[in-house]
Amino acid sequence: MIYFNTASCGLLSQQSVAATNELYNAMLTQSSTAAEALRETGIPRIREAVATFLGAPASNVAFIPNFSYALCSIVQAFKGSEKVMLFKGDYPSVLEPFRINNFDITWIDSADGFSIDMEEIKQKLIAHKIQILVISQVQWLSGFKIDIVELGSFCRANDIVFIVDATQSLGAVRLRIDQMHVDVLISSNYKWMNAGFGTGVMYMSDGFLAKYPPVVGGFGSYGYDGQSMKYMPSVRSYEPGHPNFHGLLVLEAAVNEKLAKGMDAIAAHNQGLTQLLLDNIGDTPILGPATTDSRSSIVMLRDDSGALHKHLTANGFLAIHRNGNIRLSFHFHNTENEVNQLIDCLSAFKG
Repeated sequence: MIYFNTASCGLLSQQSVAATNELYNAMLTQSSTAAEALRETGIPRIREAVATFLGAPASNVAFIPNFSYALCSIVQAFKGSEKVMLFKGDYPSVLEPFRINNFDITWIDSADGFSIDMEEIKQKLIAHKIQILVISQVQWLSGFKIDIVELGSFCRANDIVFIVDATQSLGAVRLRIDQMHVDVLISSNYKWMNAGFGTGVMYMSDGFLAKYPPVVGGFGSYGYDGQSMKYMPSVRSYEPGHPNFHGLLVLEAAVNEKLAKGMDAIAAHNQGLTQLLLDNIGDTPILGPATTDSRSSIVMLRDDSGALHKHLTANGFLAIHRNGNIRLSFHFHNTENEVNQLIDCLSAFKG
């Protein structure tokens, strides 16, 4: 089986599995000792590794269960009267917290089903006096990658809160908080981070925290003042009381693997595989242009009947079929040989 489905769920490494199995084994006989050791030294170590990976201060990084939990919690800190901009085709978890809480929403859309017009976004942000922009860096239904550096700079210049969902990008593209203007960046870890389910990471700027103090709290909200615990709100207020130790060990191994490989190298590898397919796609219809400009390593093949997907599955390729499209996604474990096998399989299709 050739796995082209990281956009749905990333593969785990042997190192990640070994790290969490080591903890499970320790908890067979010394559960409390193992848990306290992780709480005291392991979690700070993992936080530093994630902060290094993000290019952010560790004090601005929180471990969360998933993207949805974090955004729903953040929304509670808003007044509810803010003007918000959202992209219609974005992932539901980005949209629903604002829709069901009756925010004043300005919608943007894609004219061709792939690209999102940056100039249209900027024009509407000003014309509609938007206060909060929330958008995914990479779109789940197209693979379109928006320039969050340019967009963040525009938002900062116009005093607009900028919140980014990086679930479809973190671990696949180079992303440095210290080189962009982002107020909040949130990602679940089960896709391109290859870190399994049950954990996510969130960066929150000091400016955002000062303007919108958290209205949720957990164990991470407290520190010791002498002998007593004291509420000390910070980004860690968004951390639930019981950390997912097993999931965070998987995350640590995944982060260390990506740091060792280098995100520039991973991103270049992924884009190279994507361009290889696009250069040899033949008559197979795709969504968007046959270039990697503004595209992540996701390619959508048009397949209304599902026949092409059945053909690929029968020939040992694992990808998802959704909304009349086959979503192919390439990551660092994939090879040129695998993509060439895919190209041959597409050429052989007689649908």
